[in-house]
Amino acid sequence: MINHVLTIGILSFTIKFGALSPEGSSYMNIANQIKNEFEKYTGGKVKIVWYPGGVMGDEPEMVRKIRMGQLHGGGFTGYGLGAVDGIVRMFELPGIFKSYDEFYYAIKLFEKDVKQKFNEKGFELLAYFPIGFVYIFSQKEIKSLDDFNGVKLWVWSGDPVAGELAQALKGYAQLINLSIADVLTGLQTGMLNAFYNLPYGAVALQWANHVKYVLDYPVTLATGGVVISTKAYEKLTEDQRAYLKDLIEKRFQDASKALVQENEKAFDEFKGKGLKFTKIDENSPELKKILDVFKKVHEKFKGELYSPQAYDKLMKILDDYRKTKK
Repeated sequence: MINHVLTIGILSFTIKFGALSPEGSSYMNIANQIKNEFEKYTGGKVKIVWYPGGVMGDEPEMVRKIRMGQLHGGGFTGYGLGAVDGIVRMFELPGIFKSYDEFYYAIKLFEKDVKQKFNEKGFELLAYFPIGFVYIFSQKEIKSLDDFNGVKLWVWSGDPVAGELAQALKGYAQLINLSIADVLTGLQTGMLNAFYNLPYGAVALQWANHVKYVLDYPVTLATGGVVISTKAYEKLTEDQRAYLKDLIEKRFQDASKALVQENEKAFDEFKGKGLKFTKIDENSPELKKILDVFKKVHEKFKGELYSPQAYDKLMKILDDYRKTKK
């Protein structure tokens, strides 16, 4: 529960946040709710301004502007958070989590490590949460790696983890690097015939209207978070810092749970649209081949985005958790 006593002491200050989400989206509705609640709490002494819709650039550009002081913080996907410190990309590796419960369990044990990494880079991680599992959508049925032959797969331009996974599929699929804004046009013109996304995202962006199949095996778990520069955070009083952190964490954790439910509803919409679900036998050699591809991506970023020690710690946490559940 958010319950702090207002401390007077800071002079007038405006916190500038950036986000890719457009005005009017559920994300920005929450962001504006946070703005109004926090400004009321500070009696208008501290204001929040959000710059939505990517007007401050893509996520790495926004991180650069925070470092320069042109922005103070923002809401990011795992891609943007990884531009602060690569340790968070470890939680978005392909095939790393099998359930949301595994994520929540692991991140609780990693929270101190992750926040320390961000703090060392001059950032405070105010909230970190799952957005949803990501699936592959396509015009043709995909049951094996060989089925990627003839597939023109969208790859998010600039994302190192997505890029490396794509490289691992290079001998099978044709890879098309595009920004998110260009994907719908790519699907409409036939430049693309496959993509990966959250179920909710595939519906909201109308991408699902241009495919026939869903590979019913989650490729990865997408995450998001909110950061503020340590320099800006320290301009607030202790009570203001605590209130802002609690407010952002609570509102976005609630939003995360709602989005998970939206993803599940989207699966029902796919059935109504006639999309066919392709399942892979978890004991099949084909799944083993896919997991071997995932493993190559895991190995690639050891020592680059995250330390081997951090990766080993995560794998041990998951192994212990799964043994307990069994």
